[in-house]
Amino acid sequence: MNRNGWNAKLIHYTGFMASAPSSTIPYDFAVGEWLREADLIIVQRNIIMPDVVNAMKYWQAVKNKVVVVDLDDAYHMLDASNPALTFWHENREQNHAMDYLIEGLSISDGLIAPNRNLLNDFNTLAGVPGYYLQNYAEKDWWTDLPSRDEMKKKLGLEGRIVIGWGGSVSHFNSFVGSGVMEAAGLIAKRYPEVTFLICGNDGRILENLPVPASQLQHQDSVPPSEWPKVVKTYDIGMAPLFWDYDHRRSWLKGIEYALAGVPWIGSGGGVNATYSDLAHLGTLVKNTELNWYNALQSKIDNLGKEQIKAERFIPQAQKLFIADNQTAVFEAVYRQIIGDTRKRGRIREGMPGVVHI
Repeated sequence: MNRNGWNAKLIHYTGFMASAPSSTIPYDFAVGEWLREADLIIVQRNIIMPDVVNAMKYWQAVKNKVVVVDLDDAYHMLDASNPALTFWHENREQNHAMDYLIEGLSISDGLIAPNRNLLNDFNTLAGVPGYYLQNYAEKDWWTDLPSRDEMKKKLGLEGRIVIGWGGSVSHFNSFVGSGVMEAAGLIAKRYPEVTFLICGNDGRILENLPVPASQLQHQDSVPPSEWPKVVKTYDIGMAPLFWDYDHRRSWLKGIEYALAGVPWIGSGGGVNATYSDLAHLGTLVKNTELNWYNALQSKIDNLGKEQIKAERFIPQAQKLFIADNQTAVFEAVYRQIIGDTRKRGRIREGMPGVVHI
């Protein structure tokens, strides 16, 4: 943002808490001075304690700032497969993070999220106005990538057909329910030259994928700037989704595959499907074991043509770099939020019936 002439600052949430005189931690004059100049304050997901909510109220009611929330996870839909369930739900007698999140959303001037289903959910749960803003890619990371052959050599995968996926610990259900697990096992049997490269820190996917150890490789997590090089290793990318939580994700995995020139297959279907806007850049399938198997088989059997086609899609994907969309997309959304907030006005806390315009 600052490279494009903006004046943006990233503040740790504890610093934001300390910017309000009512905080239980010492007041931070430096943060307070900076926020006084801000047109828009965006609180990124960490509304997990009362001091955060109080700071939001202070900057809204006392300083008349526009304060919105940005998040991209369906915390209200976590299940036992996600380790975050304990923090957000199971310890609610001691830890009221979910309650503070809902309270913060309810008093905020809007929610920014990369998924329309997520916006609809929190509008119902907290009455918060929603602003759709997809995830975009960092230009510096996704240009001048090494070749696929270079990356395969680096990872010891020369001569292999690499089918790849990478993600966090919240995707296990995506593999279990989509049918891709069973399809991968059948593909490995039919194509001994295939290696499945699973990236990230969820060992459950590696443990349960029915693929021989000789056809399975793990890639540890890497810094974000190095991730595009890993994606470039893939001959084929996978983007399985399954349940309601998955249908509240962003489209970023599809964008990443397209930027790296990787043919990819994703789960499609449903209202506001995660990858529906990217159907022209990849292949979307209805979740069944057979559909995933057929899609993977087709990509392998026509790999040369598929990769040439994917390379042709790169310029389209490159239109979705953050830096190139700051005015047309980001600034437009931010200005809309500020304008909508001013139009609605705000009832100041402690002054019933008085609306500040």
